[in-house]
Amino acid sequence: MARVGGADTSLEDPVDPIAECAERALHDHPHPALRLSELVELVAERMDRSLDGARLRALLESHPERFRVLDPWRGPWRFPSHRGGDHDRPRDVWVVGVGEPGDRPDPSGGAALKLRESVRWLARGVDARSPQEVSRWYAFALAERALREAMEQRAT
Repeated sequence: MARVGGADTSLEDPVDPIAECAERALHDHPHPALRLSELVELVAERMDRSLDGARLRALLESHPERFRVLDPWRGPWRFPSHRGGDHDRPRDVWVVGVGEPGDRPDPSGGAALKLRESVRWLARGVDARSPQEVSRWYAFALAERALREAMEQRAT
């Protein structure tokens, strides 16, 4: 690590191409948050057909400055098979891109853009260890999806 005048001049670690593809997919998708299974489908068809949820989740969790992985199924209400430590079947957690949104305008209009960015912004502050906070965010993310679909139906 080279230091010049006390400042670190080393290059940032390069981001994995799969993580970059996932970030693009999240930014390009109408919804700001996707279930892990939805994101796996999008990334696998573009990058690596052998990609699975566990591998993608681990990759995304290694970049907390770009992604939040939120599990609304944490707690005593989760599926019984997950309580016993069945890690072979990945849970359908939610993934949010929390990096810079870029300059892509939302074609749906101002209200949809505000909803999208609100879901992303709120995800940044959620304590992923708090089932209550994750549940509140989850309800908001589902409401954004329902509202966007209603707006699209109304427009047609």
